[in-house]
Amino acid sequence: MPFVVFVGGLLEFNSGKTTIAKDVIDFFAKNLKLKTAPYKPLSGNNLFYHYDQIKKNANKYNHFVSLDIVDLLDQSSSDIHPTIANPVHKVNTQALSHEFFEESSLKLFFSKYSSSESLLQRFSICNSNTDVNSTYIVNDPIYTNNKFWNDLSLTDPIIKQAKDVSLYKNEQEYYSLNSKFYAEATKSAFECLKKDSEIVVVESFNNSAHPAWCIRESDIIILVAPGSLFIYEPETYFRAIDNYRSINRNKPTTTDEILVFTKPQEAHSLQISEKERKEKIKEISKNLFENYSK
Repeated sequence: MPFVVFVGGLLEFNSGKTTIAKDVIDFFAKNLKLKTAPYKPLSGNNLFYHYDQIKKNANKYNHFVSLDIVDLLDQSSSDIHPTIANPVHKVNTQALSHEFFEESSLKLFFSKYSSSESLLQRFSICNSNTDVNSTYIVNDPIYTNNKFWNDLSLTDPIIKQAKDVSLYKNEQEYYSLNSKFYAEATKSAFECLKKDSEIVVVESFNNSAHPAWCIRESDIIILVAPGSLFIYEPETYFRAIDNYRSINRNKPTTTDEILVFTKPQEAHSLQISEKERKEKIKEISKNLFENYSK
């Protein structure tokens, strides 16, 4: 069994998860020379924020993949395909500015269109390290509406080569399709990673308490925010998730909501300096591996 480290964020954005996950991977892969794999069950990128990077990765991998997972794979020097390390990926988009002229005011335009819209989502089912089948679900009203998107030359070729494509028209249909594919994608990818890895570093999504909470195989839980790092014992952490979900069954489980049910075992301050931060993460990772590896 590999040693599994979960890295979650205490803030919805810019907690520093990817930075810390890369530092942890660097320690295990380069200092201890262990076969280390990153795992990001769920990810999302916005075409209007990262178009060039998304296009570059789409051309390279023939799929939409997380920008973070590509960075983490580069750090680990792993040859795992990104669709295994990142089995579920969502591509979002914003409204195009010409839609402003159809509204009565700028305020009304932004009240309607400031939030991003889901364009499509990939689910990759891993049967082996060389056999991965990807299904895409597509937001039909948004995909066919030029209020939001006008570069089908990027998206169409990838969608058409998928094993299966399902269209959805509303939130209810989206959640139904997500429920159909999500668990199998995240579980099968994790099982594939475990077969050929000594260390698995799991990076969460935004401030989700655990984006694949049905996977309980973590040896240590690390939660981060800028300048801070907290260590949690897995059994009590997952019990806190269960306690929260028993009260709020239909709500997404975030770190700030479940931490009322549990306390960290350790708390560490992280320096702004990259060199000092990396040295601190090496020290923490070394101690965690020595104390908690089976």
